[in-house]
Amino acid sequence: MRAAWIMALLGLSSPAMAGRHCAEVSAVVGYQRCSRFGTEWTGGTLSWELGLTIQRIPFDPIDKDVDVMQAGNRISYRVHAAGSIGSATGLRLRNIYGLADHFYVTSELTLGRLTVGPQLDISPVARAAMPIENATTGVLVEGLLAAGARSSLGVVHLGTELAFGPRAVLYSNDRLQGALFDQSGLLVEARAHASMWLSMHWTIGVMAATSVIDRHDVSMTLSLGLHAFPYDGGA
Repeated sequence: MRAAWIMALLGLSSPAMAGRHCAEVSAVVGYQRCSRFGTEWTGGTLSWELGLTIQRIPFDPIDKDVDVMQAGNRISYRVHAAGSIGSATGLRLRNIYGLADHFYVTSELTLGRLTVGPQLDISPVARAAMPIENATTGVLVEGLLAAGARSSLGVVHLGTELAFGPRAVLYSNDRLQGALFDQSGLLVEARAHASMWLSMHWTIGVMAATSVIDRHDVSMTLSLGLHAFPYDGGA
């Protein structure tokens, strides 16, 4: 009975039972060479990134009449704005699914606020009211999918990806209550990114992106990443 227990313990502690990949390299019994942790990892990985993003956004021209209620009276205003470049800052959450050693897909959500918006020229259609001061505020919402490739150089990861999905920028003037303007459409971005391991589960990274539709549409994101597997299953 004691011999059976000893054999069981030896079996549990052996390299084969422990899941290590070892091979005999000489005629000496027990002299083995084992692979490093993660060198043959081919499974999927999962990680998350939370980052601060700064975006430059092209705005289309505006030329429209807007009706608002003021002091019980309906007043029409002419709103005009030339095409311009605005900006926004926000938080971006990315879910990253590693499909293989070098390929991955992501889903991401970005929520932000407009820091520089269109310069609205607002004037009454009928001269019964005074022109309104420009005080534009707004929000940004994005929901994107991306696919990319990456490689490792020690503790540094480098990669590129292509992202696409809808983006909406909604903005208003606080004096035109109930009037909402929007700049919405499909966003297609080419991106380059780099990240560095801080520990076995944490990385810090930076990503630069530019639209393939409008070269003035660019962004920069600084992020902190959390990885479900130590070093994504690598050494």
